[in-house]
Amino acid sequence: MPRYFIDTSDQDVFCRDEEGKEYANLDDARAEAVQVLPDMARDVLPDGDAQIILAIVRDDEGRSVLQAALSFHVTSLIPNAER
Repeated sequence: MPRYFIDTSDQDVFCRDEEGKEYANLDDARAEAVQVLPDMARDVLPDGDAQIILAIVRDDEGRSVLQAALSFHVTSLIPNAER
């Protein structure tokens, strides 16, 4: 089975996956990358009004083959004086 590495980033911290994991195929690695995003979001939100969280999948040759992103934005709909 091929080995894939899932690196993560929350704009402040980049974590490189040094060990990787064997998956049957890229679709299985994709599912893992997507699943990790909500867990990361719980750790970094609600710091600030905008955040982009990434999971980047690399193959065993070190090539980035997939990127999953979760974006969070807060926008006030009233003027600053009324808050």
